[in-house]
Amino acid sequence: MNKIKLVCFDLDDTLWPCMPTIHHAENVYYQWLKTNRPRITDAYTPDEIRIKRRDLRERTAGLEHDISQLRIQSLHELADEFGYSTEWIEEAFEAFYHARQQVSFYEDVAPVLEKLRAHYQIAAVTNGNADIYMTELGDYFNYAVSAADAGICKPDPAVFELLQKISGITADAIVHVGDHQIDDIEGASRAGIRNVWINRHAESWSNKQVMPDHTVQSLFEILSHLGLE
Repeated sequence: MNKIKLVCFDLDDTLWPCMPTIHHAENVYYQWLKTNRPRITDAYTPDEIRIKRRDLRERTAGLEHDISQLRIQSLHELADEFGYSTEWIEEAFEAFYHARQQVSFYEDVAPVLEKLRAHYQIAAVTNGNADIYMTELGDYFNYAVSAADAGICKPDPAVFELLQKISGITADAIVHVGDHQIDDIEGASRAGIRNVWINRHAESWSNKQVMPDHTVQSLFEILSHLGLE
């Protein structure tokens, strides 16, 4: 990969397992509600609250790309439903948000980032509301872009175009690493960015629209593609 200046990474299921992180944060969030706004948890299980939030997303335009705002709006609806005031909503959301950043990185992440940062700038590009700078490896990252920042989700090229704008690095000098066949690989391809599919679980490729430029099962393999081994 010649001329690469910036390596960008998806976050969930690329640098850490997503669902254990979300389950932990959801539990912290539910326990906060149970302690502080018990009428909500007396009426709804955690799964029922998730279903209500999903329904809100489906019927409300403009929240698809902003997971944090979706959660906040869902709390406003719960407050209205149970006759609560709204001054507690920020604290409830922060309970979830702080726990959401308590991630367990895959074992290959830290050593690969350590090697990469000596040669490249590093960025995070996510559709979710993880904040890489709130994690223990945040210092490795020069830039972070979310769907909320761009106003639209991957695979829309606008997410990657925003990264180019804030970094000043053009598409031909960027490589994107991600696990999602559409959001990451098709999205990067649509933006003219070279890509690497991190296939940790030996899945079959099923996206008929595009093929990845490279496929790896471990981030260590990226180093050889970049000529660092």
